[in-house]
Amino acid sequence: MIDWKKKITKAVGTDLQADEQLEAGLLVQPAGTMGRTLGTQLGGIAGLVAVTRTQGKRRDAEGIVTDSGVGAELGGKRHVLGLTSKRFLVWGHSQLSGKPKGLELAIPLDDLVSISHDKGKLATKLVFEFSDGSGAIMEGPKLGKPEEFIDAYRRLTGNS
Repeated sequence: MIDWKKKITKAVGTDLQADEQLEAGLLVQPAGTMGRTLGTQLGGIAGLVAVTRTQGKRRDAEGIVTDSGVGAELGGKRHVLGLTSKRFLVWGHSQLSGKPKGLELAIPLDDLVSISHDKGKLATKLVFEFSDGSGAIMEGPKLGKPEEFIDAYRRLTGNS
């Protein structure tokens, strides 16, 4: 299992304010990334097309606005997420080193209205909703312990 909290603190701990402590960390990627990878490996182009079609339908059914606001900034690529008692933090992710890099977004924790999830075999689907009415649908690979991130969010915000 990967300890993202430790990786973040080591790589980009200076992005935290003096009175902040990192409570949780997680690598996320666009929803369907694991499925598309498996679809391509198992079924070639036909598998990729089938998985992509079902992922698109699921996103539309969610009713989440992902093309504007904070949701648009979060969606579309891999990120490393962090939670403090005050802020929701988003860093880029280096494919080569596997480390978080460059703080891309920092918003008050109150602006992250909810995180809902659906556990899968290889990844947990995460739906982030923000106070500006936008959202992002991502997935957190099981190795990163997404349930621990969700538990920390709930503990910090009192949301269930």
